[in-house]
Amino acid sequence: MLSRRVRFCLILFVVGMPGVRTGAADCGYAELLKTHWSRTRRMITNIVAALPEDKYDFRPVKEVRSFREMAVHLISDGISHMGWAAGMSREESEKISAKYENYKTRAEILQGLGEMFDYGDKILSDLTDENATKMVVGMRSEPMTRFEAALVAFEDQTDHYGNIVVYLRINGIVPPSTANSAQERQRNQELIKQQGLEPRQ
Repeated sequence: MLSRRVRFCLILFVVGMPGVRTGAADCGYAELLKTHWSRTRRMITNIVAALPEDKYDFRPVKEVRSFREMAVHLISDGISHMGWAAGMSREESEKISAKYENYKTRAEILQGLGEMFDYGDKILSDLTDENATKMVVGMRSEPMTRFEAALVAFEDQTDHYGNIVVYLRINGIVPPSTANSAQERQRNQELIKQQGLEPRQ
């Protein structure tokens, strides 16, 4: 599997090819990432909302976080990663995420998720072709570009999504994205036809 840095270099190579738009903000980093961030918001919010509140203290084994702790951690991580994509220090990001540490109820957690995704929207809106290659300090103090730091934010969210799937499955709940897969496939087929693309075999 390609490393994040290699993937990013390949993206820059393609962007730099003749005939491809290369002016400041022409490639639409912000809009592309925000579109995917909206998908991530829907996926994460739906799966967190799917577990009944009386199961929030459930943990698959005693050594891991409860569902409640996992959801609060997910909020905190999202804010930290997006803060790094904006060039913030760990200390600055932790100050912003500190307010969510004591969130406990379903309503508080869903509110916190909404605020975290709104925060991510704001950070991604400021990303341009010009500043996407600016170096920042990202996860585990690793030097990376702002663009890479934004990609790591997506990676972290999907990583925790995979964790939460286990919590739901053990409690006999089908994750919403799986339950809705038939409808999603139908909708995707309609989009493919509208755009004149060949459906994948």
